[in-house]
Amino acid sequence: MSETMFTAEGDVSPLVFSVNPRYPGKVGLHSGIAKGTSEGGDEYAYTKGKAHVLYVLIFDGLPASEFDGGFDYPTRTQAPGTQSLVNWFLNVAPYGVFTYHDPFGKEHTVRIINEALDFSLTEHDFYSGSITLKETLG
Repeated sequence: MSETMFTAEGDVSPLVFSVNPRYPGKVGLHSGIAKGTSEGGDEYAYTKGKAHVLYVLIFDGLPASEFDGGFDYPTRTQAPGTQSLVNWFLNVAPYGVFTYHDPFGKEHTVRIINEALDFSLTEHDFYSGSITLKETLG
């Protein structure tokens, strides 16, 4: 297995995780088609948006250095030469797309869809939680 990593264009250093997400992972494939039944009982379908995949990355025992190491919360800045998930969530890709390198060596163009980064301090200097990434297809 490869290392899980986030990369972005520009002067942003990559975020490399020393812990891969829990396997088996959770992946949701959405067709982008809305289906329903009219009051008269007729079935209908229409395109609501593009098809997409949701990747739920569940991390157990993510080191604090990768979760928020070197991040200064009052100024919302990352310490030079370091990178963290908190910085990625708040500054690097809050609206934009980036590349998710999965543990199997595949690359996905994704965006973070979480409104909140919900991780727990599970033991000293280790965090556990999940983040959801969306990859638009086609």
